Amino acid sequence: MKFFIIIKEKSQRIKKKNFVKIGNKQLWKHLILELRGQKVFIDTDSKKVILDCKKNFPWVTAYPRKKKFINFEEKQKQSPTLLMINNFLDNFVRDNNEIVVCTHVTSPFLKLKTIKQAVRKLKKHDSVTSVTKHQEFSWIEKGKKNKKFFPINFNPKVVTKTQNLKPIYMSNGSFFIFRKKTFKKYNNRIGNNPYYYKLKFPESVEIDNKEDLYLAKKII
Repeated sequence: MKFFIIIKEKSQRIKKKNFVKIGNKQLWKHLILELRGQKVFIDTDSKKVILDCKKNFPWVTAYPRKKKFINFEEKQKQSPTLLMINNFLDNFVRDNNEIVVCTHVTSPFLKLKTIKQAVRKLKKHDSVTSVTKHQEFSWIEKGKKNKKFFPINFNPKVVTKTQNLKPIYMSNGSFFIFRKKTFKKYNNRIGNNPYYYKLKFPESVEIDNKEDLYLAKKII
């Protein structure tokens, strides 16, 4: 089993998010330390991360991002994530049956024990992705000019309690687990027969905005 992580030096919603301190450690170091002893590979545009890994995290192989992937999102208006995973698989994963865990340092409370439990689901599924359960009144917005909201999991004409609503499961981005052959077949982190692994709080916390960061600091 090999772990693949992308660490960016810059971020949009929170300035240099991955390097903000949560507790006594920078955000990106929480997960790296949790994965101590594992085979971890980091694709990064940060020289600081590469040097820090060489000095302090011997279980990590950190390598510089290819130039064509730097500012790719701004130029192409799409994420280079799938291309970067392909690059990692071609250069660091020989066995087509190798299990790969794509995870993010923006999930500082994720535990290795949980990831290993999720990996077991590959016995009956071709991929696993983490989700968060939401059981609240939810709408979806549709339309380009005249936008309207439509209920997803309830009938607005019927008064009901939230515990009676059908739950909605949302991707939290904490991890995507698959074998190399599955990714190569579908060119995607999610295969044809995925398992949706429900993460509980606080492991489900993903640092995406200032509110998430505030919550994470309170948890620490």
